[in-house]
Amino acid sequence: MIRCGIHEANITPSLGMEIPGYFETRLADGVRDELFAEAVYFESGDSRAVLISCDAIQIPMESCDRVRSVLSERLGTAPENILVCATHSHTAGPVETWGDFVHMDPDYMKFLEARMIDGACLAAQRAREARLSFASETEDKLAYYRNYVGPDGSFKTWGGEGYVPFGKIDPEVGVLRIDAADGTPYGVIVNYACHCDCVGGSSYSADYPGEMRRALRRLYGKSFMPVFVNGFCGNINHVDPKGFHSEVPEHYKRMGRMLAADASRAFELAVHPFEDESVAGAMTVLEIPSRVPDASHIAFAERVEADPDAGIMDRFYAREIRRTEAEGVKMMPVPVQVLRIGEAAFFGMPGEIYVEFGKMLKERSPIPHAMPVNLANGAYGYVPIRELVQPGIYEASVGMSNRLDIEAGYRMTDELLRLAETVRL
Repeated sequence: MIRCGIHEANITPSLGMEIPGYFETRLADGVRDELFAEAVYFESGDSRAVLISCDAIQIPMESCDRVRSVLSERLGTAPENILVCATHSHTAGPVETWGDFVHMDPDYMKFLEARMIDGACLAAQRAREARLSFASETEDKLAYYRNYVGPDGSFKTWGGEGYVPFGKIDPEVGVLRIDAADGTPYGVIVNYACHCDCVGGSSYSADYPGEMRRALRRLYGKSFMPVFVNGFCGNINHVDPKGFHSEVPEHYKRMGRMLAADASRAFELAVHPFEDESVAGAMTVLEIPSRVPDASHIAFAERVEADPDAGIMDRFYAREIRRTEAEGVKMMPVPVQVLRIGEAAFFGMPGEIYVEFGKMLKERSPIPHAMPVNLANGAYGYVPIRELVQPGIYEASVGMSNRLDIEAGYRMTDELLRLAETVRL
């Protein structure tokens, strides 16, 4: 029988630190709700695996590598069996440098890495015999596709008059149910795709995943261990053009409660324990060229540079265009990972991945239950589909927002599917 342990470590930063996520500097002056790193440990025979999900906007690849190296030695776990990811909360700690607006804090990074390592080790200490099962529900009222096409064929992020969504969300709420050997509910891993940017302001918050966890604990008890893993949500957010997200204050709480309701329904439907309880992982570090500006980007930068009234965002991207133009093409190390837990698999990519790639993985996965993992093992900005690398699409801007060649998502998807074949049941 498989063994499983779950631990949550508080990773709330000190007040006064910078909060990443916007084109402005925000210094934390309060705590709306605390931030956590959730660590899940699995053991089956001689194989061990760890999944860590952090309330953070992202986790740098270097930090993921250090955590993986330490845990591999301490737990006797193959490095490819350790997956680290971020929920993408825009009201969390200073883990990145973004222009002049926010700066990574080295002290916080050391604290965060230590808490992730401690959390995984404590999860291993708490491992007990477990039963795993999977089910899913449909949630189509919380997430919205945010890239639009107009009647004239032009594209915009967040739309405009006469514009319609270019694609569709992924409404699946995937649930990996974890019970004690006697059938007592122990924990759950919930996978859903939506940007984690509902709160704003200058107080720390885990956003809707935090409220989802609290709601599930109210239902299943204080000792219940819920974990949230964000799906591929690069072009998916909570903003409803018709206004549903803003009809009541603190929408993130409503969103978390609604997602918890979906997760609990799926949890109650997950009644068939996995027949296969083995665990396995596989990872490849791809070499993918960086994206460089084309003639249209250079023309944009020239227009902004000549305009004294240009906005902060335009000036930022003009500088990014010039920076990437000067650097030229660089080969980027891009880790992709499959972590199979019984009959379910987590597919990790290091970026804000477009939802279409998650759908591709679910459609083609050789492992029955596929759960895409956004911002896994690093962060390379947005990874869009070819059709939406267009003027007017924010996520396709060259520079820090979009660092990889436009074929990156397709290469990563193909490699993940190849890796899945090597660890399939």
